Amino acid sequence: MTLSKRDLIEARPAPEPGITEGEGIMSTWRSLSLLPSGIVLGAAMVIGQAGAQTCAAPSVLTVNESTFFNTCLSGDNSLVVACGMFALTGPALVIRMPLPYPIGQISVQSASAGYDPALFLLRAQCGNNAPCGYAVDSGSVVDTLDLAQVDSGDYFLAIAPFHFESSSCGQIIVTHSMTPQQQALARDGVFRGGTSAPSPNL
Repeated sequence: MTLSKRDLIEARPAPEPGITEGEGIMSTWRSLSLLPSGIVLGAAMVIGQAGAQTCAAPSVLTVNESTFFNTCLSGDNSLVVACGMFALTGPALVIRMPLPYPIGQISVQSASAGYDPALFLLRAQCGNNAPCGYAVDSGSVVDTLDLAQVDSGDYFLAIAPFHFESSSCGQIIVTHSMTPQQQALARDGVFRGGTSAPSPNL
């Protein structure tokens, strides 16, 4: 089973800026120099930590900052199936996404020729049998996930290829974008969809 071009698949039953250096990576300047020419960032960029991209040690995002990751350096090879149905063909970058009020967009821009990962929003847990909130694969350089389409709850965002036409790993830029108005709504803490909010010890 594959995702078609420009197809947003909902796999759930209910209708409904500064630059920092990551651990284990070369210097910030050299990491930035790895970006191909022509990549334009709309926000400040952060270098993702090389050792924090797995289900056991997921990375995190800061709103309105772009984070550069290299899934060839580290990623979760134990995650071989996303949403219980899509067989992955390369290591998965894993990002923890507590979403008490899901809003804004997550965009993933490939910075490596031939690398075309998909976005899998896993609900509540990170694993091969984790239920799916959404899956997105547009087949273009940039994939975008509209968080207004998901319910409140805990999520893990897994970013990985699932078809052999794509390289198994590569460099990506991940951004969680929110307008000031959306940030104000998120701060209000209004839950939706009847799902539980993140536990207070997260």
